[in-house]
Amino acid sequence: MHKKLSSFILILSLPLISSTNLPATEVGVAKIDITPTHPVVLAGYGGRTQEHEGVDTKIWARALAIGKENPVLLIAVDNCGVVKEWTHEVAKALKKKSKIDDRRLVICSTHTHNAPALPYYAKVLWGGRATKEQEVNQFKYAKWLVQRMVKVGLEALDNRRPAKLEWGMGDVKFGGNRRIMINKTWRGFGLQIDAPVDRSLPLLVAKDRHGKPFALWTNYACHCTTLGAVNRIAGDWAGFSNDAIEAHFPGTIALTTIGCGADIGPQPGGNAGHAKNHGNEIGREVKRLFQAKLKPISKNLKIQFKEVQLPFEKAPDKAHFEKLSAQGGFHGEHARRMLKIFEEKGELPKNLDYPITTWSFGDDLAIVFLAGEVVVDYAVRLKKELDWSRLWINAWADDVPSYIPSKRILNEGGYEADFSQIYYDRPAKYAPDTEEIIIKTVKDMLSEEFSPKPKLGPSPYHTHPGLDIKELQKPPVLSKERTKNLRTRIKNLIAKIKKNETDIHCQGFGRALDQAQNGFKKLTKNDGSVDNWFNYTGTKRFRPFIRQTQVGNTIEWETPIIKKSKDGQIYLLFVAGSGYLTQPQTEGFKLSINDKFHLNFDATNKPAEWKNKEDNLRMFFLPTWTSNDDSGGFYFLTFPENHLPSGKPAKIKVSSLGKGSLRWFSIDYYLDAVGIFDELRN
Repeated sequence: MHKKLSSFILILSLPLISSTNLPATEVGVAKIDITPTHPVVLAGYGGRTQEHEGVDTKIWARALAIGKENPVLLIAVDNCGVVKEWTHEVAKALKKKSKIDDRRLVICSTHTHNAPALPYYAKVLWGGRATKEQEVNQFKYAKWLVQRMVKVGLEALDNRRPAKLEWGMGDVKFGGNRRIMINKTWRGFGLQIDAPVDRSLPLLVAKDRHGKPFALWTNYACHCTTLGAVNRIAGDWAGFSNDAIEAHFPGTIALTTIGCGADIGPQPGGNAGHAKNHGNEIGREVKRLFQAKLKPISKNLKIQFKEVQLPFEKAPDKAHFEKLSAQGGFHGEHARRMLKIFEEKGELPKNLDYPITTWSFGDDLAIVFLAGEVVVDYAVRLKKELDWSRLWINAWADDVPSYIPSKRILNEGGYEADFSQIYYDRPAKYAPDTEEIIIKTVKDMLSEEFSPKPKLGPSPYHTHPGLDIKELQKPPVLSKERTKNLRTRIKNLIAKIKKNETDIHCQGFGRALDQAQNGFKKLTKNDGSVDNWFNYTGTKRFRPFIRQTQVGNTIEWETPIIKKSKDGQIYLLFVAGSGYLTQPQTEGFKLSINDKFHLNFDATNKPAEWKNKEDNLRMFFLPTWTSNDDSGGFYFLTFPENHLPSGKPAKIKVSSLGKGSLRWFSIDYYLDAVGIFDELRN
């Protein structure tokens, strides 16, 4: 948004409602359907190059106006990124039609990855790949979206009525830090339990003269990516959040914005059911907060705006980009764009103009609006150095110029610090003092009223609640139909094995089925991460996994105490999975028992047998869920009884033998694999 570079402060008075004798203002709210009516490419995933295939849920623009004489206006848009070029268009039109100044307008994107890609957002992502027809459709939708945002903003302004504002802060737990760090090196996306999050759910409620709510605004720090890369229109968890809140409070309009969640992912994810569950979790928490005692807002609203410059590190020289420009893909497109800037301006930009807005209601509540995909470290630090109990932070506000990494993430590297700058058409990484510039600016704007009060204590919202291992140790509750299908699959697989119609030879397999002991008790080491993926039932569950990204990545667990066998052979059963078969094949994985006896195997989605004659080890895999790439099922490991001291547990370790591949292996937490298998085979 083209706001003045100088700081700006505006104070809105809040008149009293005489019937209640409580501080109040005027509030208006509105929503409007922005579901595309023509084909358009969706933003968020570079692999989706075709226009959308259908609509799962409608998407919306929602507006909230606060104030009588000089109102502020928030527009929350179901889109991956509404950039400054389009917020400027909305601001111009609103100023012309309503006299509202652009400094009093904030446009927040929900960052759903299932909404149309707007021109100028993440320019390199579609640069050189979109067809002329796709570009025409993108501009057509963007111009129509601007009209719809202007319309909903005017409706909210027109709908203003006397209202009382109250607020509270809840706790929602489905967001997990997605940055996988192994040996202090970024390895990709998943769930990193020991990394920071922001579980806070601030809620602002507007009530009418009779105390009835008519507008509810919430904010949560998490990527809106639960649905995955399906090529269909949807609002993701933020859309379901609004639906759930409006269902709890009929006749209201809900707005959901996103906090500092650029490195936070929804857990679990992968389908609309999970997205709806996340939305319902927010809806329940809003209902709980509303039934508890909300805090009245009794002070005047002060608006502040500052635009700062975020420095880039020194960019590569022109020769570097000339060399890359001959390549295809994103790096080639980015290089050609950098060369064009060299040609037009003689040098690459050294800074990014970055807008920051705050709304503060006296010392009752401060609301911060930060542009871009802001990582959670900013919330953690601001809520440490300011009063977290009165602080609300939004990201994806006014512009989405790039990820905004912290100093820690810049040091660690990875997607949010490095490669995402290619997508966003930036010349280089941000400089390390980026974080300090943003933090200092926000503190300068708010610290007078919002310094921490004595004895406040730290914010309770910044650690992951962890995984309920006891729940993960239990088998999932399945429908009768799914159980029947699993039983049929196992019966058919066993029959094929006995007929030598698979890669498993029957020798020893029958005894493994009948004499198996449980082969997992507790996890002792994991060089990988924990992620949510399809298990032996075809449903999703969190479990630890490693990949073949580098030699030596290891996952290790302890078995229960090994019991003596009938025939001198030990048969252990554990539930596990493997996959990503389209990734390069390497030397695979090595399984070892007590670091002495070894067996090599690899990811597969078929019945398989591996053996090491020298160590007398054999392993059978019975897949009960498969896709083209992945599988889950039952692993039977057999070896001579004299390999282990009797009456003691064993240590089983699986390590990567290769590197440069995302092929994976995962162990489930189930303690009673034998019981699960026997239940299904009978």
